[in-house]
Amino acid sequence: MAFQRLMQQSRGINNGETLFGIQKLPTDNQIRNLLDPVDPKFLCPVFASTFAYLQQQEVIEWFRSFANTLLVALDGTGYFYSESIHCPSCTVAHHRDGRTSYSHSVLMPAIVKPGCPQVLPLEPQFIVPQDGHTKQDCERAAAKRWIDALASQYSPLGITLLGDDIYACQPLIEKVLAEDMQYIFVAKPSSHKYLYEELESLEKLGELQEVKHSQWRGKEHRYVTYRYVNRVPLKDAENSIEVNWVQITITNDKGEVTFHTAFITSHLITEENVAEVVKAGRCRWKIENEDFNNLKTKGYHFEHNFGHGKQYLSQTLLSLNILAFLFHTVLELLDDRCTWLRKTLPRRDTFFQHISTLTQYLCFASWQSLLEFMIRGLREGLRPPPDMSSIIH
Repeated sequence: MAFQRLMQQSRGINNGETLFGIQKLPTDNQIRNLLDPVDPKFLCPVFASTFAYLQQQEVIEWFRSFANTLLVALDGTGYFYSESIHCPSCTVAHHRDGRTSYSHSVLMPAIVKPGCPQVLPLEPQFIVPQDGHTKQDCERAAAKRWIDALASQYSPLGITLLGDDIYACQPLIEKVLAEDMQYIFVAKPSSHKYLYEELESLEKLGELQEVKHSQWRGKEHRYVTYRYVNRVPLKDAENSIEVNWVQITITNDKGEVTFHTAFITSHLITEENVAEVVKAGRCRWKIENEDFNNLKTKGYHFEHNFGHGKQYLSQTLLSLNILAFLFHTVLELLDDRCTWLRKTLPRRDTFFQHISTLTQYLCFASWQSLLEFMIRGLREGLRPPPDMSSIIH
């Protein structure tokens, strides 16, 4: 903003006006004061309209994978922490040493696909104190609210929800199934003791199915073992739901276990699809790598306190940050100029640094002219130097 004010004073024009249509450059405090009372729910239609546009462009269909469904990974993350700044929406923690801390967290769903470097963020659900509830809000409760609010919109498209162990509980699974969605959730022995006691009994009876594969990875082999069984009770109760369980164990040539995890799912598991079920389940970690990691380390400054406010400011600013990430992904997928630039400047933060530097010194008539200027400059820089040998000799 400071550079744009200087440009306005010296040239009578600035990039805030030409690129964003800003009539008068605001101060940081003015932006915060205006956004503080704005509930982030008013941004939900922007997520919806962007999703509808991606449907029109057949991007959503391209993201279909296992069982012809859309894999939607659910995961929560923190984005604010302080021992002094707080608001009514903060999660409050009282520590044993007498300290009190205040934090903000959010559930961030995203469409993921095995082998695809992009993810498509969906509407976030904030983890905040709920009216009429004495207990502090949590990620699982936020997931239930997200399903209640958006299942009618997404369920008809064919959805498989992915999540870690905290989602693998009967109340949440029942809600997922009631909304005609599928699931693949991590299931750990430590939190599903009865389930694993049943699996141990089934193993002794020889009822666990096993599939083994050998794969050559560079200079060494790896050995993949899948074990699975369908229709096993989740808990010790008459009303327990039945789940389908699958486990993957990967070992190297030395017999060392390099990876091991297990999932429960509503999808029927067979010898033919067991590897694909696990591949889809493991895709859950893409939300950490391609979503959270990009937001935290690739120029979005996800955990930076842009402003906390007294009402909705931190939530609204975070929603705008997620939307920016979504818009950039859409452009990377559908705009030829952005696609070329992102391939040439593979790190997002480098791409942003180039834009920031250029707009500090030059004023561009439009985003198109800015991107074309960058492409011309980079192409010139990528050309091999001319052959000077004949001149030199």
